[in-house]
Amino acid sequence: MDDAAAAPPGDREARFDACLERLEELKAVKARREVLEERVFLEFLKANRSRINEFPLLETEQQGLMDMLLRRAEGLHPGHEYVKERFSAYLIELNHYGKAKAVGDAAAKQKLARRLEREEIILVKCLQGVVYASSLIKDNFSDAVIRHFGEDSLTKIDEITSTLVFDELYWRAYIERFIKEEVRGAYDDILAERRYRISREGQLLILAFPFDAVLQKLKGTTKAISKTRVQTAFDEAVSSTEGQGLFETALSVLARAEIPQGQKRPDRAEAAFAAQVATMDAVTVEYRTAAGDAEAGADAAQELRAKQIVALCVGAAASLRVVREDFARALRDFPPKEAAWIVQMAGSFDAPHLGLMLEQIMELDFAHLLREKGAADAGRIQIKTARTRRAPKDAVDALAEAGFNKVRRKQFFEDDGDAPEFSLFRPRNPAEMQERLRLFQIEPELTRSLVALWEMASHKVDLYVCINLAALGKVAANLSARITEILGRYGIALPGAAEPAKANRDA
Repeated sequence: MDDAAAAPPGDREARFDACLERLEELKAVKARREVLEERVFLEFLKANRSRINEFPLLETEQQGLMDMLLRRAEGLHPGHEYVKERFSAYLIELNHYGKAKAVGDAAAKQKLARRLEREEIILVKCLQGVVYASSLIKDNFSDAVIRHFGEDSLTKIDEITSTLVFDELYWRAYIERFIKEEVRGAYDDILAERRYRISREGQLLILAFPFDAVLQKLKGTTKAISKTRVQTAFDEAVSSTEGQGLFETALSVLARAEIPQGQKRPDRAEAAFAAQVATMDAVTVEYRTAAGDAEAGADAAQELRAKQIVALCVGAAASLRVVREDFARALRDFPPKEAAWIVQMAGSFDAPHLGLMLEQIMELDFAHLLREKGAADAGRIQIKTARTRRAPKDAVDALAEAGFNKVRRKQFFEDDGDAPEFSLFRPRNPAEMQERLRLFQIEPELTRSLVALWEMASHKVDLYVCINLAALGKVAANLSARITEILGRYGIALPGAAEPAKANRDA
């Protein structure tokens, strides 16, 4: 065993004794296997807390670590079987150690202590991987929330973190307390400011709501948000040539590992995330350094280091998989396809993806709100979304120097009457964009600039409530009264009609 992994005998025995005492207590009362494992695992967590970087201080978070690995990962990730096997091996060695201690066999006790410590350190690294990954995801998401909802959101963030286990309820609390509250508040403002539009197209009465009106209400911040130690370490792990080398090392060790349920190995993105987490730990540096030494390259210490790297990766990958599942369950109010799309957008819960994902959830929740208000006439009302690419007007103006004159500009852009700082793309899809570039013989350099604007474009989003008057007329004795009733549910009164009651606005 390498010296870096070993602990002073006194510290080691104190940890063993704490876990052994809990094991014996539970055996004495004939506790069920599941209860025994959970209680001893929690004792293991507490006994080894000083050996795990960024170990959570809150009991809710400590409980979450145990629950994530022993329960919620089951059936989702091979890491669950891996941890169960390692913990079973630890319990067996702990039991043997306890018997040697009870009979006073010092030689056997010392030998068993070394074996027990090897099992212990693998479990510690698995927990380290979970702690790093979970902390990173929570930190990244908190940053995205602060960026969009402002510094005042910190109070709510702290409350959610301190009172809820990191599971489905954690994510639902964020969705309820930020997204849903914000969307419903913005809807009331849209009504008060009359930013909606009413029009008729044939047999359709259309209510149009600009999603920009929701985004513009966000009290976000442009201030720099300081990174946590975990975020800094994760970024720095691959920001240099040395870091890239460590990353490749961890990825290679993970690829060679024998993990239960091998057919469920992590996908490439998940494996890359796990390897980057493992790169944050000193054991990966030790392994890579020793790998360059022909004499040390295949010894027992190097083998143990490899097992620790695998444990770090397994913990991180299992954590990511469980978080994705918890997050997906928290989105159950959305249609399955929309929920799956949101989870896919989240990626590995990195900061850039999370910002876009938050706005996407808000857009879908806005549509969900409109759908709820028209639920009583669901067969006669459709909710549609129109997305138009747009570019900053200043960026479009700057293309004039490259030959983008007024005639050409008219073929590619139109003004955005709702947001003068943007220009809307006339092409609706990549094929239309390519056809216009060809038709108007745009020069290669200007083409590259236009395509770059297209690819980096944000979207102007409008949501439409489409009321089918023909279908409504078949079931309504008084069509005009029925339309007034429906509009009332949306908090809208036609010119000359009485203002809808507050109760209707909240329907």
